[in-house]
Amino acid sequence: MVFIHPQKCGGSSLESALFRQYRLSRERLFPIEARFATRTLKDGPDASLPEAEASAERQFLVAYALERGVKCVTGHVPYTPALQIKYGDTHKFITVLREPLERFCSHLRYAYNSGMETSAGGDVDAFLESRRARYNGALYAYCFGGWTDLDEPVTDKHINDARENILSLDAVGYLDCFPAFLDEISTLLGARITAGHENKTTDLKRSWRGEFTPSQMTKIRQLCAPSMAIYEHVRQKRPPRD
Repeated sequence: MVFIHPQKCGGSSLESALFRQYRLSRERLFPIEARFATRTLKDGPDASLPEAEASAERQFLVAYALERGVKCVTGHVPYTPALQIKYGDTHKFITVLREPLERFCSHLRYAYNSGMETSAGGDVDAFLESRRARYNGALYAYCFGGWTDLDEPVTDKHINDARENILSLDAVGYLDCFPAFLDEISTLLGARITAGHENKTTDLKRSWRGEFTPSQMTKIRQLCAPSMAIYEHVRQKRPPRD
């Protein structure tokens, strides 16, 4: 099983469920640690690392785990068709998506309440003008469409490639239909998979509820437009199971 895990889509719960199933052969890839490791091997921990290079490093880690025979690989890593072409006979490739506006707002709340740097110190307007906000808004283009230059706009090709890549997966779930997705995964594995709710935005350093002004929501919709174009197309072509 290879689980492409976009942030704040309910994937942490699924990861834990899969890891209970694959207790003896599992690997979770962490992008922040992968980035720091790559920097260390280059010019030290403060070295700059282009997003395209960081993306390639994460894809390499997935390929390395699969080449070693790891049965379950999960993480915030970009999809690449080459891996599914080579390992599609031995591994199922899956993902779970969330409505992009909900996902973006949830991520921003989580970032701020957990004290992450992406919260821009709690200044929402400043964050919405940042490169990180563009990344979060167009996350599905990054995860599935090959968009890695955060200073360049998302193109129609990125959007179309993301749509095609997601539709090629063995299973695609949606957070608002999560129980049905668990049933689908259970069928793929031939074993019952159950999951709770992890990574809730509670019991953190702060308790901001993430209320946004109308102008901020307008900006968020603009940022999320690429992901929305991907999400709506995929959901129409591959609706959730009943």
